[in-house]
Amino acid sequence: MFEPLARSFGSYWVAMKPKLVMFDMAGTTVFDRGGVAKVMSRVFGEFGADMGPGSFVTLMGMPTVTAVRNGMKRAGHERAEESGFLKEVSEKLDGALIEHFEAEGNPVPGAMAVFTKLRQEGMFIVLDTGLNRRVADAVLGKLGWHGGVIDFTITCDEVNRPKPSPDMIFESMKRFAVDNPAHVAKVGDTPNDLMMGNIGGCGWVIGVTEGTHAREALIPYPHTHLVANVNALPEILLS
Repeated sequence: MFEPLARSFGSYWVAMKPKLVMFDMAGTTVFDRGGVAKVMSRVFGEFGADMGPGSFVTLMGMPTVTAVRNGMKRAGHERAEESGFLKEVSEKLDGALIEHFEAEGNPVPGAMAVFTKLRQEGMFIVLDTGLNRRVADAVLGKLGWHGGVIDFTITCDEVNRPKPSPDMIFESMKRFAVDNPAHVAKVGDTPNDLMMGNIGGCGWVIGVTEGTHAREALIPYPHTHLVANVNALPEILLS
């Protein structure tokens, strides 16, 4: 079951049906029950910042270099402001994430069927991610998600500002000539995803609670719905 909070959001009235649906990847459409956090914990440990996987939950949805910088600051690492060091850690983390997804990357059950259903109803399907293009392409290749029922993918390093900025939303709207964010649904499992949709004025801002953040962690952030997983979306978006 889902929890509809309103039929209007911000300064926009929700359209009857979205034209564009933007899905986050890891934790929303790509299965992640703590695997990414474990990879981050291991890589940080290799650079002298010993932090348990739970310490990385709030860094999810951020670009790699931002997550590394914030994590190193949190750990009190003496090199947390050194750009060369942050680049080194980020490159190591990207490589480790690619290995992780190539070995363990799987779609959230039912995700492809949801993409197909929504696309059949005339909606454009976009994947957005805080992962950079190198890592995202590895994930897409592993899942066989290049092309097909996914119309477009966009990554944090392809826009000027990463999440929670709505730049990825606006770039996707331009690509498909969607001129009003009230016709866009943003779906994700992190606070950054919800803030991104809110700042962008999306008609639907939908939090997924079976990803990296539990329901209680998402409740404080602006949203129109909270759902367990993406399988609830057709009922929401087609009603």
